[in-house]
Amino acid sequence: MDAVQMVFLVLLWGVPIVRFIQIYRKLDKEEQAEIKASLKNPLYYLDDGFRHIGMLLIFTGMITFIPVIQHIGISMFIISWFYGGLELLDVSYKQGVGMMSFSLIAAAAYYFFWI
Repeated sequence: MDAVQMVFLVLLWGVPIVRFIQIYRKLDKEEQAEIKASLKNPLYYLDDGFRHIGMLLIFTGMITFIPVIQHIGISMFIISWFYGGLELLDVSYKQGVGMMSFSLIAAAAYYFFWI
């Protein structure tokens, strides 16, 4: 791995982490407690956590040319779409089913494209 790839990886992972810490420090104590509670909830990671970490892994796989990392990231991203559709069922049945269908179609398309 050359220096340019290392710089991109440090920026890719470092900027969001540093930005999150800066924003977290500016919040009130109540808002910080809410964030701590949501980070302790395992269902948070199925939706937002998988989406953000999956996107970072997708780009990490692209930068390092390691397809396994990219596949894991795309899988996490599609799982977060499906779980987001499940959560959306409470608000709107049509939108929830649409989002879950879209995630299944995306998973199938990705599977057939790479295999």
